[in-house]
Amino acid sequence: MNPITIATPCYVLISEKARIGPILKVAKTGTSYQIIYGFSDKAPYDVFCANSPLPLTPYPLVKGYLQSQLEMAPGVSHLVVVDATGPHDAQLNAATMQAVFDALKTQSPQVTASFRLTLNSDNQSYTVEPLDEPAVL
Repeated sequence: MNPITIATPCYVLISEKARIGPILKVAKTGTSYQIIYGFSDKAPYDVFCANSPLPLTPYPLVKGYLQSQLEMAPGVSHLVVVDATGPHDAQLNAATMQAVFDALKTQSPQVTASFRLTLNSDNQSYTVEPLDEPAVL
């Protein structure tokens, strides 16, 4: 499978002082995830805000936040969904927080996606799978 490159996010959206992310279906594997939405520019987060019922505020995605998240919970898979168009997209691509942190440090314009999130329309939650495994739809 060819790698999927996505723009390096530099913004997040905050609702009630918390960074937001997709609602996840509980993983059968026991893997724990922390996922936030990240945005590469103003236009993508404006589209997301227009498609979300929540009052959202953009905020810079800073290296200090990413580093603290990685250090606080090392047993958790930390992901950043990049440039989602709304809270109910059918599929989303995500990069690890470590990859985003490294891209921000080196000022790389792109990062490689390593996970796919797929929406379960029955309960409006996402399942997470590594991109190196085939999707089961």
